[in-house]
Amino acid sequence: MSFNRLLSIGTLLVPLLLLLGVIAGACYYRYLDKKNQFLVIYLSICLTVDIVSRIIGEVYHNNLIFIVIFSLLELVFFYVYYRVCFFKKNIWPYTVFTFIASVYMIYEMFTLNDVEPIDFQPYSKVICSFIIIIMSINSLFENLGKEQQDSMLVKLSSVFVIYFSLNLIFFLPVNFLINVTSSVKFYFWFANLLLTISLYTFLSKEIWKNGSTQKRLQSGF
Repeated sequence: MSFNRLLSIGTLLVPLLLLLGVIAGACYYRYLDKKNQFLVIYLSICLTVDIVSRIIGEVYHNNLIFIVIFSLLELVFFYVYYRVCFFKKNIWPYTVFTFIASVYMIYEMFTLNDVEPIDFQPYSKVICSFIIIIMSINSLFENLGKEQQDSMLVKLSSVFVIYFSLNLIFFLPVNFLINVTSSVKFYFWFANLLLTISLYTFLSKEIWKNGSTQKRLQSGF
């Protein structure tokens, strides 16, 4: 079996993990705290985009525009997530950044929708990752100023800083990784696949742990 074929099979793990996370979230949703309820919504967004992009890819043989679409959805989600669950002050800069970035991403959606893969070079994913990194780091510093530390915030924001930092680096040369003929590119895509699987596994586990724990507490066990 070729490495390319193995990579294609490996990508099927992504919707499977997302589906398991969404199912766990649906089963425990009424027991979850607000932070984890939002994570269920995030996994649902990821699953929906993954499935739709695969269908579009099969029909039109090109689903690259979903990089931009997902970046927009991801940015808006994390802005709302941090604003509702973590930030207590100084949110206006992120409101401005998110608005400007969203306008740019919508512009990219229209301008890149019909371009050939050889000319496809979006910056939406890089911008999205950068803003999420800044929000995550700021939330960590804001948390340090509190008398009572939020361990959930520290854990999630630390994971998001690591994930989106690596994601940003990976998507900077995305045009090269799409079009280069060398088989080396498949190792980069495989590394990104492992990174994505790791994030979704972590979030699904956190949702399941929080839901099962809260259910036991509310049930009196």
